[in-house]
Amino acid sequence: MINKIIRLKEIASTHKLALQIIESNKASECVILAEKQTAGIGRYNRKWISSNGNLFASIIRQINLEKNISKISLAVACAIHRTLCRYIQKKNKLKLHWPNDIYYEDKKISGILIAVIEKWIVISIGVNIHTVPISLAISLEDISAEICISAEQLLKDILDELDNWICLPNINDFLCIQQYWLKNMYGINNLATIKNNKESLVGIIRGIDNLGRLILEEDNRNLYVSSGDMFINENKLMVNYE
Repeated sequence: MINKIIRLKEIASTHKLALQIIESNKASECVILAEKQTAGIGRYNRKWISSNGNLFASIIRQINLEKNISKISLAVACAIHRTLCRYIQKKNKLKLHWPNDIYYEDKKISGILIAVIEKWIVISIGVNIHTVPISLAISLEDISAEICISAEQLLKDILDELDNWICLPNINDFLCIQQYWLKNMYGINNLATIKNNKESLVGIIRGIDNLGRLILEEDNRNLYVSSGDMFINENKLMVNYE
């Protein structure tokens, strides 16, 4: 459990600051927590809308370079999902959206950004506690007005849960992570489009393999996808296998 927390009133991006700390050779295991971000970023350097009062945090940890980074990303998603389940009554609506987002019904409530520099890993987490002005996003506040939690308390709960997941022996015990994903995965057995750079793949989501890759069934053969954006074709639901 990391006890050192750097609390900031305002920062452009906790993720960028974490990278700067590592690159300046001043890194130690810590968490950067900001009340406000003015230039938050997500995957592929996309803009992360940072409404005040939501959780914006970046965790700096030492890492064994033999660990599979994609597996760590999936483990972090499990930790956040399990934490949010403590507050949400209709837990079956909270889903893991490959590669590392959390959705409630069809809207995003949390995102994760991972970066590795030498022996350090940066795990950046955003969780919508309060309403954000995006139609495809949802917050804990939107789900239930009775959910009342601060960003700092939510961070503490996530950190407690995170140790349970990423401290698995070298993430070699991936089966429990894989099983948790299969149980809670958004879009499984549905038709989806995967976009990666200029390429697009269309197929049925069948889960994740033991390397953390997305399994996409196309023309009765399985494709294994390491990265990309997943979009569910909602009007073409497929029948689940027995």
